[in-house]
Order: sequence, then structure tokens, then C-alpha cells
Amino acid sequence: MASWKEDRLQLVLQASREGIWDWDLVKGTIYFSPRVCRFMGYRKDEMPNFFQDRSEHMDEASVAAVNEALRRVLQEGEDLFAVEPRVKTNRGDWRSFRVRGTPVRDGLGGVTRIAGSLIDISKRKEAERQLAEERHLIETLLDNIPMNVYFKDEESRFVMANLPTARKMGLSSVNQLVGKSDADFFSEEHASHARMVEKEIMASGGGVEDLTEHEKWEDREDTWVKSTKHAWIGHDGKVRGTFGVTIDISELMRTREAQEKVTSQLNAQNQLIEEERERLRLVIDSVPLHVYFKNRDHEFVIANQAIAEWFGFGGPESLYDKSDRDIFSEEHWRKTEADEKQIMESGEAIVGTIEKEVWGGKKDTWVMTSKYPWRDSGGNIVGTFGVSSDISDLMVAQSNLRKLAATYEKKNREMAEELQLAREVQQALLPDEFPTISGGGSTMDFCRLYEPARLLTGEFFEVVPLGSDRVGFLMGEVFDKGVRSALIVSMLRGLIEKEMASAGDAGAFLTGINVGLAHLLVESGHEVKATAFYGVVDLTKAEIQLSVAGHVNPIAVFVDGVRQLVPPDHARGSALGAAERSRYGTVTAPLQGLRRLICFTEGFQNACNAEGEKFGVTRMLEEIERGGDLERVMERLAEAVKVFSGDRKFENAICLLGWEITR
Repeated sequence: MASWKEDRLQLVLQASREGIWDWDLVKGTIYFSPRVCRFMGYRKDEMPNFFQDRSEHMDEASVAAVNEALRRVLQEGEDLFAVEPRVKTNRGDWRSFRVRGTPVRDGLGGVTRIAGSLIDISKRKEAERQLAEERHLIETLLDNIPMNVYFKDEESRFVMANLPTARKMGLSSVNQLVGKSDADFFSEEHASHARMVEKEIMASGGGVEDLTEHEKWEDREDTWVKSTKHAWIGHDGKVRGTFGVTIDISELMRTREAQEKVTSQLNAQNQLIEEERERLRLVIDSVPLHVYFKNRDHEFVIANQAIAEWFGFGGPESLYDKSDRDIFSEEHWRKTEADEKQIMESGEAIVGTIEKEVWGGKKDTWVMTSKYPWRDSGGNIVGTFGVSSDISDLMVAQSNLRKLAATYEKKNREMAEELQLAREVQQALLPDEFPTISGGGSTMDFCRLYEPARLLTGEFFEVVPLGSDRVGFLMGEVFDKGVRSALIVSMLRGLIEKEMASAGDAGAFLTGINVGLAHLLVESGHEVKATAFYGVVDLTKAEIQLSVAGHVNPIAVFVDGVRQLVPPDHARGSALGAAERSRYGTVTAPLQGLRRLICFTEGFQNACNAEGEKFGVTRMLEEIERGGDLERVMERLAEAVKVFSGDRKFENAICLLGWEITR
């Protein structure tokens, strides 16, 4: 019989990829299973006791963690030795392990042995580290670039942005911006136009680049920006909203308005006092822009100090009788002479164009220029005149803007891939196989159905074996989105492991998890709602314990019908993490007549159709009353809620956990 049990244990260990260890603290010896030796790269006779000689095989943080775990077991009497150290293998590399052990005590309470299991979690730890590092780098970059970067959902509400965007809106943090839209900051006219553009982008799946937007505010001076906007495509290929990058060009636009005003004034002066060059000189020398007049041979005849300095001359006189051929490359002067010839032939001005100046021997520049026909007092065209201003910095910024947009499009894809990896890590932690519990002439089997709606979700469930005839089952939900919900779920899984010693008492188990979660949320600064339903079934005693922390009540199938269980008030409490002092009670009831139990999340029963009507518990009861195989019943439930919702997208996952008792 012993050999048969040992063989069965070995098969279980092989299937679970875990190794076992047994540390005799009295004799100072330790046993490691062959799988642990393979993890570490040692032969069995060479395997060191890295728990005892931990400073030689672990980093400082891991040594401190093991010391603390041992102190709790040896001095505080805890019944679980739990730690996740980094250990250096015989091959010289480092691996992370999930270690769990149970102490064995003598009659006086002293620990004589600790025995338990060990599994390699290096890939998970490395994935978590890389994900955190990449996210930190991206956030640092976003918050320090002199541009506004943001993501909006399908309703044009901000879901992510960098710090400069929040500050532009008059806010001190990005969290204050999330959930708001342009309508909360800009005039109704501007907000409506921006919403229309974003709808067109989402409908087409494309985008716009170098879009000049005139921003009208309710309580401040108008501003202008150059925007690049694109559709925000999710990993599933569906449009989730828009994202954009903007750069402020308010000063440029005000300069342009001033330039147009000055140009208009100069044109009027040209018509009125063409013969009075001294008065014209007074005008153009007082203008902080590049001003010039050219004859029909394209030679400068009048210029102000600003343009002389721009060309590298000491004063306007040095420009006279020269043309663009003496200053620029052939590529540039041919273009300017063609423009001037067109103006003189047609008599029509070329206004507000951006011109690239290609110099012979120095860096290219850009100007915004307006060119007009120069007429004498008789109305005859005698040449051209123009006004220009330097916009080189703006053009470089626009070029960088386009590059940055391409970079963030790439980063968007990379982040989607990283989130997919995080999802795979999260899904790997969900139980796929469940134990079969037997006792009192009855057998209990579990079944689950889980279809996540996002990359990272907040639904979770656990089945906790408490013996051959006892088992605990847990259904929970974190009411947050994306990475934060996944992080809270990870915290809860750690707390579940920590509270295993109290898992046989439903109320005490939820109370312990609540204390730990409340403490973690206070330290992290998060305000998150997390609900849970926990039960313990004892087949030998034929009884069930229940305790609820703000979660929806499950549906039970009895021999006489189907109904939703409603535990009494003393067994129901508020959501987990809301208050550290919350205590959760337990109700115990006989199993007599109970055949099945199906747990679900709030998002399942609250799924809505196109008219806003909720799916509700009544429809769930009707579907479960049809009976049949438990797995098929749960599949029908999922199909029913999808049909009910029609083409509407699920905001929450389909998450069902059920069990049935065969007597």
C-alpha cells in the first residue's frame, strides 16, 4: 500500500512540475527530490542545503525574506513557511522559486522539521520585471517630452495621457484628467468639432496628420496646435478609440496674424507712397520681420536690417544689386525666381506659404513668406516685394512630431504584445484542473467557464483542497480596468496563499484576506472595490459554510427546485479592502437536498441589451432549471447572455464556477 501511495505522489509531483524538500532542523540535514536537483543543476550527492547556507546561494533580498519567513515559523508559531527567493544554480545563473513548507513541531511546540514543495517561477518573475521596466520607461518618456500625448475611448473620454496634457488642461495630475472629455475644458463649438473629427477617424480606422486646430476655451485666450491623430486599434483588431500627439503653435499663429497685418499695412503704404522711399525705410526698419523689395531682374533694391542679418550681412546696403543667386543654392534661387516671375506676369500675390531655404554651405532653414507685385504710382508692376519670418524650429518640431507618432504607433503594438504576455501569465495562474472530493457516501466535482473580455481582467476564482472530504471554493471580482485590476488580483492570490491556515473557516478566511488587502491598498494609494463569495463544503459532516464580502449570491439547485442563495445578514459584509476592521461572519447549513451550486460575477447578471435592460437573475434561473450536464448548463448560460446582449460589446468577462454532488 505504501509503495502504491508513493508512486501516486510521484505521478502528482511530475504532473505539477514541483519538487519536494524535507529539512531536519535537529540533525541539520535536508532531502531534495530529483526535480529540485535538476532545477539547481546538481547531482543528488552534491546538492547543497541552500536554505541553511542561504547567504552563499541567494541574493541579499532573498536572504532577508527567508530569515523573516523562518522567524515567523520558529518564533511566532506560523504554520506556513512561504517565500519566493532568487537562488544561484550550479550553472552560475539565477532562478526564482516559489517555496511553500509546513513545520513539524515537538510536544513543546519547537520546530523539528520543515517539509514542503518548490517550483521554478523564473519566467514569470522575469516577465513581470520586464513589463514593469518597459512601462516605467514609457511613462518617463511621455511625461518629459514637450508635447501632448493622449488616448481617448470611443466616447472621446481621456483614458491615458502624459503629464503635459493634464497641465495644459489646468490639472495637476493625469488621474484628474481620466474620464473627462474636451467638453469639460473647451467651448461647445470646439468640443463638438473635435468629437466629429474623432468619430470620422474611428469610423475609417485611419487618421490625420499635421492638422491645425484652433482651440477655443471657456475661460482663457484661444490657442492653436498642430495635431496628429489616429485610430486606436486593440489587440483584437477592433477600434477602441483614438490617440494623438499635439504641439502648441499659438505663438506661430499670432506671429502669422501679425505678419499678415504688417503685410497689409506695407501694401497700403506701397500704393500710397511708392516714390517716398525714406518714409518706406522708416516703416520696414521698424518691423521685426524680413522685408524686401526686388526689381524685375530679381535684385534687392530695398531691404530692412532684419533680412540683411538673416543673410549674414552687416546692413541692408550690402544686399543691394544682389539676388538670391548670390546667396542660396541653385535649387533654391531657381524656385524663388520662378515665383517672382509668376507674380510679375499675373499680378497676383503668393500669400502665407512655407518655403524651404537651401543654402550653399550651411544648414537648411524654413520661412513663412508672402510675396506681392510691386507697383509704381501709375500701377505698373516694377518688381516684387515680400515679408517672411523664420519658422525653422517649428518645422523641425513637426518633423519630430511625425517621427514620434510613428514611434508611438510602434510602442502601441509593443505594449499590446506585452499586455498579451501579461494576460498569459495571469491566465496561467487560474486553476484548470480541480480535485474530486469524496466523503460520507458522496462525491463532489467542479466545473468552470471563463471567457475574459479584455487583455487583463479582474475576475478570479479558486478551489482550495482542505482534505480528502473537505474543500473551499472562492469567486471574486475586482472593479477596475486593465493592469491595475490584474495587479489587485495578484495581491489577492498572494493573500489567499497567506491565509490558507484559516481556509476551513469561511468568515475567518475572508476577514484575513480583507485585513491584508486593506493594508496593501492604503500603502499603494489605490481605492479599489473587490468582492468575494467563499464557501466550505464538508461531505463527511454533510454541511456547507458560506460567507459573503459584497459579492452577488450564487444560484443553487435543490432536489425541490432552483433558487438564489441569500445568506443571513451576519454572514454578509462589505467589499474587501474598504475597511481594515471589517469582520465577516459564517453561516453553516446542511447539504441535504443540495445538488448543484453555480457562482458568477456581477458583470454577468448585469449584461444589458440594446434597450438597456439587464439580463438578471430570473433569466439565469430559467436557464439553469432546464438541467442537464453541469458543463453544458454553464455553456448555455454563456450563450444566453451573448444572444441577449446582441451586438453590444461585453464590458466584463463571462466567469462561472460550479460544482455538483453525486450521492
